[in-house]
Amino acid sequence: MNEATAEEEIDVALIGAGIMSTTLGAFLKELQPHLKLEILEQLPGEAQESSGAWNNAGTGHAANCELNYTPMGADGSIDIARALEVNVEFDMSLQFWSYLVKKGAIPSPNEFIQPVPHMSFVIGEDNQAFLKKRHAAMSSHHCYHGQEYSEDHAKIAEWTPLIMEGRDPHQKVAATRTLNGTLSLIHI
Repeated sequence: MNEATAEEEIDVALIGAGIMSTTLGAFLKELQPHLKLEILEQLPGEAQESSGAWNNAGTGHAANCELNYTPMGADGSIDIARALEVNVEFDMSLQFWSYLVKKGAIPSPNEFIQPVPHMSFVIGEDNQAFLKKRHAAMSSHHCYHGQEYSEDHAKIAEWTPLIMEGRDPHQKVAATRTLNGTLSLIHI
């Protein structure tokens, strides 16, 4: 991050030194190398808020597990349009990061991004029904191919032992798991 003086002019100010500003800044410099960019961050370091592992798990936002992106309509159908939009946008980010790796701007993808399963977990019969419909709608699209669904306590315990530990075996639960999720790590 540069510290601009009052006399310096900048073309673009990026607020927050997380994954989104970093990606947008790199993208802008690729398209227009002459631009003067300034990344402004109020915290003492990069990626400490929304991109930080303890705040947002640093997950690559591909709409794998965000239930609010797949609302149920009055007719009981699940609308995955918003989830698909977000998924495609994230895929474009992955492609751009791959380009930066090939170019040498990111020295090692293992230092930047890691695979990590993404899950949704619900409790209650109504939520089970919603998650089952959501899984059927999403897994039928190639962007979510391979997403798993279970209501089985033992299977969910394999995926997330701590969530299931000590849980009433008669409680209605359900979970989906997507193995191809990602974790973004920022090293600036």
